[in-house]
Parts: sequence; C-alpha cells; structure tokens
Amino acid sequence: MDSPAGSDAPGARRARVRRALLEVSWDALLLVRHADRQILDANAVAHRLYGAERLEAAAPRRYDTLVGDREEIDALFGQHRTHLPLRYHLLADGTRIPVEIRVSWLVEEDGTEIGCIGVRDLRRETEDHRRLRAAESGYRAIFRAAPFPVLLLDRRGIVSDANEAALGLYRHSLSTLVGQPLASLLQDERQARRYFRAARWREAGQWHRRRDGELFLADVEVSMLRLSADVHAMVVLRDVTEERALLQRVQASEARWRFALEGHGDALWEWDLVRGAFHVSRSFGEQLGRPPDPQEQAAAYWSELVHPEDRERLTRMMSAHIRERLPLIDVEVRLRMREGGYRWVWLRGRVMERNHAGRALRLIGSVRDVHEQKAQADELAQWREQVQHTARLTSMAEMAAALAHELNQPLTAIRNFGAATLRRLDKAPAHDVAEVRRAVQLIADEAMRAGRIMQHIRNVVRHDTVQREPVPLDELVRSVQHLAELQARRLEASIELDLDPAVPAVLADRVLAEQLLLNLVRNGLEAMQHSPAPRQLLLSTAPGPQGMAEIRIRDRGCGLPADGDLDIYLPFVTTKADGMGMGLAICRSIVEAHLGQLWAEPRAEGGTQFRLTLPLAEKDAR
Repeated sequence: MDSPAGSDAPGARRARVRRALLEVSWDALLLVRHADRQILDANAVAHRLYGAERLEAAAPRRYDTLVGDREEIDALFGQHRTHLPLRYHLLADGTRIPVEIRVSWLVEEDGTEIGCIGVRDLRRETEDHRRLRAAESGYRAIFRAAPFPVLLLDRRGIVSDANEAALGLYRHSLSTLVGQPLASLLQDERQARRYFRAARWREAGQWHRRRDGELFLADVEVSMLRLSADVHAMVVLRDVTEERALLQRVQASEARWRFALEGHGDALWEWDLVRGAFHVSRSFGEQLGRPPDPQEQAAAYWSELVHPEDRERLTRMMSAHIRERLPLIDVEVRLRMREGGYRWVWLRGRVMERNHAGRALRLIGSVRDVHEQKAQADELAQWREQVQHTARLTSMAEMAAALAHELNQPLTAIRNFGAATLRRLDKAPAHDVAEVRRAVQLIADEAMRAGRIMQHIRNVVRHDTVQREPVPLDELVRSVQHLAELQARRLEASIELDLDPAVPAVLADRVLAEQLLLNLVRNGLEAMQHSPAPRQLLLSTAPGPQGMAEIRIRDRGCGLPADGDLDIYLPFVTTKADGMGMGLAICRSIVEAHLGQLWAEPRAEGGTQFRLTLPLAEKDAR
C-alpha cells in the first residue's frame, strides 16, 4: 500500500508547483494542450479576465473560444510562434480587447506538448497611448494656431519648429526656417549664445532679421522645456517695431508741445501714476516758490497747493478722466503762490500713456495764470449788474404804465363792487345782510390783490428776485376762474375747466402766476364780447415738455390780428380801442421770469389759443 502512495507523490508535487507558478504571474496564464487546443488549467487572473464561467462552461474547454480570428490559432499551434505583440480576444460579454501573447512550449514525459500561454491585457496601455497621441495632437494644434510667434530651438541653437505666426514674422516657409541656426535670424549673432543661459529669461528690444534682410525689433521671452528626452528652448516673440516708432513720434511731439506751451507762457506738470512721482516745469516751480522735484508725491503736492474749496472738485475730475469717463481735465482752481495768497489758474491735463489693460500710466498737463482775466470778468459782471439796475430805475415811465395797467383791473372791480353794493343797500331789505357782506368781502379781496401787485412791482424796481414756491396747479386755475367769474357773467360768457391731475404742482410766484392767467383770461373774455353765443372760454392743463406743465386758454373771440407783422407782445402795442398795450408784454415777462414760454395760435373754428409753460415743482418733475 505504501508503494502506490510513494509513486503518486512526485505527480502531486508537480501539480502543486505548477499551480503555484500559475498564481504568481501578473498576467493571465493558460495551460493549453497542443494536440486539441484544450485548456488544461488557468490562473485566477485569467478567470477574472475571461470569466470563470466561460473557462469552465465549455466541455472540453478550448482555446479557440477565446480567440477572435483564425490567424492567431495558426500562428500559435501551426507555426509555434512564441510572441504575438497585438491580438484581440473575446470576453464573456462579447467585447474584443487588445492583448499581447507570449508562449512557452513544454513536452511532458509522456510526449504531450503543452503551451504555457501568457495573455497581457493591453487596454490600459492602449488608452494611455491614445491619450498621449491626443495630447500631442492638441499641443501641435495649439502651437500652430497660437496668435503670437513661437520658435523651438534644439540644444545646438537650431530651429526645430515654428508656428504660423513666426513664419509670417520672419517671412519664411516651414521648410526654409526649420534647420536655420538662430544666429542667422539675429542682427548681432553673438546674442544667440545667451538663449540657453537660464531656465527662463526675457529681453526687450532685440533686433531680428527677416528672410529678405529687413530688420525688426522684438521683445523676446525664452523658456527651457524637455521634449522627447531632449532639452529645447521655446522662444516667444512680440514685434514692437511700430510700437517703438510710435512712442518715439509721441515723445518728439511731446517735446514740441512742451516747447510751444513754455514759449506761450504756460507752466507744465507731469504725474507718473506708477511711481506716484510728480514733476513741474521750472516756470511753474518759480511761480509757486518751490523748485522742481521729480520725486514729489502728487497727493501731497495738490493738498498743499490747491485751495481747500477747490481740492475735491479737482480730485473728482482727475479721477473721472483717469477712468476714461471724461476726455480731458479742464478746470479752474485756486493755487497758493510764493508771495502768499491764492491765484486763479486754468489747469488742463490728459493721460498720455496707458498699458495694454488700459490702466493710466502717465498724466501730462499745463497751468495758465487766469487770475487777472477772472478778476476782470467778475468786475465786468458787477458792472453789467449795475447797468441793469440803472436801466430798471430809468425805465420808471414804462413801469408806471405797467402799474397803471395792472391796477386798472382790480380798481375797476373795486369801483364796480362798491357801486353794486350801494345799489343793493338802497333796495335790499334789512335781513339781506349776507349778500351785502359777500359784496364787501369781494371789494376787500380785490383791494388786497392790488396791494400785492404793488409790492411785486416794488420788488422788481428794488432788484429783488422772483420768489417761487410749489403751487397746486388746479388750485391756481380755479382761483383765476373765481376772480374772472363776475366779468364772464357780465359778458354772458362761461369759463370751463379741463384739469389734468397728472400735473399737480408748478414752481411759481403765486401772485405773478395768478395775475398772468387772469390777464389772459380777461383778454379772452373781452375778445368774445361781440361774438355770437355760446361765448365759452376753456382753461385746460396738461403735461408739457420734460419738467414743465402746459396751460391753455381757448376763446371764441375775434382772433389774432390779420397783419402777421404786428408783434402783440411789444409794449404799447394793442388792438383795443382803449387798451394800453402792456398786458401781453407783462405776461411774457412773467412767463420768462419763470423760465417758461408763451405763444398764441389761431383756432380753426375761430378764436385764439394761448399756450404757456411753467416748471414743475422738483418732486413732480421726476
């Protein structure tokens, strides 16, 4: 019994060794019999790759079930190939995956030939390779399409590649530029040695040569990088030839500008916004009693020189110009002078240089002494004011006529009311006291209005200003209707109102505005005294132009004069037999004093329409 066990021990040991060898492999291992391509054994990696069910389901399990084509079967079992770099195998779900095949052929003691087939899954390597090719393709596309010129130099300083922008800059084709030594592209060939001096460096204003020999100025930035196990220099260029030429022209123009201004007597100043340094010309420094100092700080300079009342205004204007909200700094301020005191100067300035992001780098400006002109202008303004006041005093005759015209209406009303009261007292019974009181009250109201008119005319003569305040427009119009109602009844006419609530208040002198409307209403009523019935006068309000209210007075009277050359607003011009010709002249003066307008239009159905505008109160103008 010992002998069978002893004879079987070597076979069992070989099986255990074979199993151990299968399991230590990182790749899938299959033991396949050559004669019938039957799979004798497989390691755990193979089971995970192909699926244990698939390797164990087939009876017998054949290697053919894993192969996607017959060429592999023929290469391995017919030609005894030991290496197949790329083949495709089928997984359990029908997916074909790339694999690499390595085979070792063994012959057992009984003559059976067995192949130990190692299968390496290449999916990860294939995906990595695909990504690498995609990245390289993307890099090449970006390199070619970059809007700025780029050169690649190998360690010998030879151009190994160039993008389209670089080819255009040097006026080369790719075939003529690649292989050129860098030294042939530079005006000074010795500068080529410096391109590998550091991992990263830059230089401004280096002269390069195009294919046709023309020179151009370029800013150069060089970076070292490793490509395909070799070091290359990547050179990024920017053509600044036109930029430098423009800067030189600007500097030359600025020099001429400085010379012209200094010759004209203007002082100059310059503000370096990057360093904060402030510099003034010699003439400016002499005027201020301070020597020119390029290191002077602008904030301190202005705070010490500019009058405190002008400082904020100047700072605000400079800030707005620097932020491109104003095209120019143009302001008059007061500066403290060497001899003491302040003088008015005309200060102008402009940003002369900005960086690529639009940030202001340098301000240049001029200063002109305008103190004498300012004083003369103030003196002239005072003289004009005195002349105007004298003109007011010398026009007393005209004012007297205006006064007579304006007081004629309320005094006539007082006379009429008084006469009516006397007649009523003669006829009225003793108990009719209320009507008498109302008539007397009307007399008192008209007398008060006459007093207010006198006071306003006195203010005009004394050079007082019009006192404007918010006045409800409907209230103003209704008060005028009430004042003119008696005259309307006497002329058998009616006053109708059409008030728009959208214009609640105007900014006006109540007394002057009331007198203005009353004059126009009474003119309209008088114009209709010979017209057929119905004699109707319409007072309407509506929104006017921006910030204004419009009032319209429409009558059905005789209309405007047929002579179009007659200016009805001129003083002493009238179409009435007993008129003084001051009513419309005063009306227009009152409207203009309120910053409004007055005009007349003929009506198609007969009569006249007067239109006037008054400013809205501030809260209603918004």
